[in-house]
Amino acid sequence: MDISVGLLTLFLGSTFIFLLIIFTTKRSQKHPWPPGPPKLPIIGNLHQLQKGGPLVHINLAEMAKQYGQIMKIWFGTKPTIVVSDYKSVWEVLVTKSSDFASRSMPYKTRITSAEWRTISTSDYSDAWYNLRRGAQSSFFHPANVLAQTPFQESDVHKYLIRSIEKEAFENDGVVNPLPHIRKNVVRLIGRLCFGPHFRDEEFVESIDVIIEDTFKQPGLKDRLGDLFPYLRHVPGFKQPFREVYKMKQRIEELISPCLDQYCPPSSSSSSKENYNHYLHFLLSQGFPQEVVIFSLFEMFLLAVDSTSLTTAWALAFLIRDQQIQDKLFEELSRDGKEGALGLEQVRNMKYLQAVVKESARMRPIAPLAIPHKAVKETTLKGKRVDAGATVIVNLYAVLHDPAVWNDPSRFDPDRFLENTVWPQGNLGDKEEDAAMTAMERSFLPFGAGRRICAGMELAKPHVALALGNLVKAFQWSSACEGKLPDLDGDLTFLLGMKTPLLAKIVPRNA
Repeated sequence: MDISVGLLTLFLGSTFIFLLIIFTTKRSQKHPWPPGPPKLPIIGNLHQLQKGGPLVHINLAEMAKQYGQIMKIWFGTKPTIVVSDYKSVWEVLVTKSSDFASRSMPYKTRITSAEWRTISTSDYSDAWYNLRRGAQSSFFHPANVLAQTPFQESDVHKYLIRSIEKEAFENDGVVNPLPHIRKNVVRLIGRLCFGPHFRDEEFVESIDVIIEDTFKQPGLKDRLGDLFPYLRHVPGFKQPFREVYKMKQRIEELISPCLDQYCPPSSSSSSKENYNHYLHFLLSQGFPQEVVIFSLFEMFLLAVDSTSLTTAWALAFLIRDQQIQDKLFEELSRDGKEGALGLEQVRNMKYLQAVVKESARMRPIAPLAIPHKAVKETTLKGKRVDAGATVIVNLYAVLHDPAVWNDPSRFDPDRFLENTVWPQGNLGDKEEDAAMTAMERSFLPFGAGRRICAGMELAKPHVALALGNLVKAFQWSSACEGKLPDLDGDLTFLLGMKTPLLAKIVPRNA
């Protein structure tokens, strides 16, 4: 009897395993994993991604040419799907945006994002939707942004232009424009976070330093702690996390006093007329104080460097091509009026807008965007994607795809002007329509879909305002004669300049 039971158990077990293998094989054949380069034990494909030379987004773009526009890369022991063409990226971000709407974040960011409970770091959920909706109804509300217009225009003349003039006067005409541009953005974000009465230059200086420290190049131990989680418990690898906790404390000490200063609990209802700002929304929803503080900090963190770096990259390209700079200045001065340009003026300047777009295409500030995570098991162009899988969209590859962008490595604002023949003449109507559709769907420096950059409509006009006024006020050239600005990037979370931009300026009205 015992023998019969044993044989029956063995038979049923073998049958179950056999059926499981058949089911798994069929499932795998129906939705196979994307192809990818061979990996090494433990380190995966890190030896190919971290080698000297091109940055990781450039290496991934080159690998995609060999292994496919959808490929599987192993970051250590963690498989990641990398998408590199606009059609597949469009499927991830738009067509199946609900399937890929969660986030895959470095562990260290958990410390300075209230346990991943801010807009950019949280998974797709009701809590995320509430935060996003609140930001759009307060921080990014069109009426609120429009109310900033006179302050933005004043900041450009009162702070940005004058501070650069002062540095040039003290340094024989040579300036480093980025710090001035950064602080100009901090003032704008401060008013949107705390209200139109925000006028705290000490806060501007302090948070600018914290943001810069936050984006400093992560060390090797930081990366290894993400790739191999067990290392976080090894004594020699704990120091980076101690540094992050110190950063967390600095952020809390700076922003905590603002909660009562700009939205005091004892305020009368009549004094709340000007409280259409982000802090007021966060407090009105009863979020924990930690979420309030780091949601505010997130707005500064994401807006300041991304906006200011785009402006600085644009200046670098204009210095390298004086003909384009002259053409831009001609448009900026066409009305014959002296003085600073206003937001309404720059919105209607087509060549200026084209320069801004081309700068964002050439040097996308977040070339790999923020990694997405599959909410559920799904597919991507017929390839299987497991629930929880990390998906990276290589925006750099999309924005430099020679099948879409003619001569993609050349800085050419004309490609964005209306009625420009694209890519090179002799196209029929249908071909031209298809080409323009490809350009439109490929121009994704801010992402797309549910997790599109919430500040896109704020950033674009602000970059144009700053850049237009800087070029109208000054002639920009190389700080060292015969040596053009270095266009090599330095990728931490954002794509900065490996060599900070130094330029020689001459006032246009001298």
